[in-house]
Amino acid sequence: MFVIKGSQKVLVFTIATMVIFMSGCTANPNNLKQQGAPITQQQIQQPSNGENRIQIASEGAAKIAELNSVKQANVLVTKRNAYVAAVLENDQQLTRDIEDQIANQVRATDPNIQNVYVSTNPDMMDRFNTYVLDVQQGRPVAGFVEQFNEIVYRIFPNAK
Repeated sequence: MFVIKGSQKVLVFTIATMVIFMSGCTANPNNLKQQGAPITQQQIQQPSNGENRIQIASEGAAKIAELNSVKQANVLVTKRNAYVAAVLENDQQLTRDIEDQIANQVRATDPNIQNVYVSTNPDMMDRFNTYVLDVQQGRPVAGFVEQFNEIVYRIFPNAK
C-alpha cells in the first residue's frame, strides 16, 4: 500500500471516522422488527398500592348471614368493591330489595366500599367457599387473582 508520510495520520483518522459513522448507521435487527410493527400499548399489571389484593370480609359475611333471607354468604373485597356470593333461604330469588339489604350490611362494616356486587350463582359461591377455606387453612392461593377476575368478569361484566 502506498502511504505518503503526511497523509498517514489523515488516512488513519479518516478510516476511524468512517468506522464510527458506519457502526452508528447499522441497524439493530431487533429494532428493524419493531419499526415495521404497528404501535400498540401493552399494559403489564404489577402489584402496586394493593390493586391485585383480595381481602376476605368475614365481618361483612357474618352481618349478611344475619338477614332472614340469607342462609350463607362470603364477601371478597378489592379496593372499594365488594363481591358477595350468597345462598338464599328457601331457594328465594335475588330481588332488588334483598340485594340492597346485603349492600347495606357490607357498607355498615366498611364505609369505604363504594360498589357492592351480589350473586347467588352456585359456581361463584363454590369458588368463594374454596378460597376462604384455603386461606383459613393456610394453603397457598397462588393464581386465585386470575380466577377471581375471570369469574367476576363473567358474572358482573359491568363491574368497575
